[in-house]
Amino acid sequence: MNLQQRPFIPPDRLATITNTLACWLPGTVEETAVSGWEAADWEAAAWVVYWQNALPWLVQRIQQTGVGMPEPIYDQLVQLDTDSRERTRLMLDGCVALLQAFEQAGIEAVPFKGAVLAPLYYADPLLRPLADLDILIHKKDIQAIRRIVKQQGYYYYSRSAEDEVYLRGERKSNIWAPDNVHPVELHFTLREEYAGIGYNLAAAMWEASEKRPFWGNYAARVPNAAMLLHHVCAHATSDWLIQRGRLMQIDDIRRVAERMTAVDWEGLLTAVPAHAARFVYPALAFTRQYYPPLAVPDPILRRLRGQCPPALLAWVDATTLADASESNPHDRSGIGLDLARRLALSRADEARFWLRSFFPRRWNLSKRYPRLVATPFWPLCYLLLNGDRAWHVAKKKLS
Repeated sequence: MNLQQRPFIPPDRLATITNTLACWLPGTVEETAVSGWEAADWEAAAWVVYWQNALPWLVQRIQQTGVGMPEPIYDQLVQLDTDSRERTRLMLDGCVALLQAFEQAGIEAVPFKGAVLAPLYYADPLLRPLADLDILIHKKDIQAIRRIVKQQGYYYYSRSAEDEVYLRGERKSNIWAPDNVHPVELHFTLREEYAGIGYNLAAAMWEASEKRPFWGNYAARVPNAAMLLHHVCAHATSDWLIQRGRLMQIDDIRRVAERMTAVDWEGLLTAVPAHAARFVYPALAFTRQYYPPLAVPDPILRRLRGQCPPALLAWVDATTLADASESNPHDRSGIGLDLARRLALSRADEARFWLRSFFPRRWNLSKRYPRLVATPFWPLCYLLLNGDRAWHVAKKKLS
């Protein structure tokens, strides 16, 4: 079973498998939904959970339900599950080491996303895979932080308008291998956006965080449930919009929602500006689509839905995980006129989208052109980026 390669099954079958997993993993449908799967179906399911950060979740459900699957596939999944769990443990240990070093240097830091979800919202922290560590810092501390992360064995990888990324270790073919490269994203801005449409959550994250037990007998400053859900939803919506939706996000959102109190929900509603509901509501709606018992009060959903553009609501209602994830065989061009129309609240929004789509901020090009963007010749990135898009569109039309 080669998980680096897209399954050789019809696209509609892969879509069915993806959407079935989105219902079966959280227990929305019975085991009969998967009990009749053949070996090719299970191989496709393994590929989906491998890339959508849900492999331990699938192994857990198989063990809980006793659903039968071909032994060679199951054995490989169990080994990958062991790898993923060990990776999560090592990365949480690494997170604590960094936070302790920052604290000793008098530097404030707030871990968030998976680094907080795994130890504080999963009964079994190792069930939640960690691809990287996300830590919020103050930009004024970046010089001191660079020295600290290098002392901890990390090396510089890239910079954007929102963060700097450092890596430790070397890349392995198995992305969930314990010793596969450990990325750390040091955020000084938390701007959830697509091509200029978005908003910054950094100030709210700082305000809504406090020190509490974290991992390995260490107490860290972490966001409260309402703030964590706010950001997780905004980030998940952004991923679904750009065809990077993941099964893991369904589990993350439902677990945080289960911890929310009435006061938390009111706090979330107060914290989400009307123009930002378009980034929060879709993630909640997608999660409830696959997990109807999602503990979100109906008045909260109605209020957020009422603040979203009609085109976005129509897309949310008609879209599945398979459509909005890598299970979709159709690549995006990277321009996305339809996406602009879904998100835009005004003509100015659409204009901003087009400007940023063709001419992103300099440091937002770093993940695609990390070396060129750091030179005085960085405007050439625009030529490469838009030339690549033109070639992509031409190939699509020719085919």
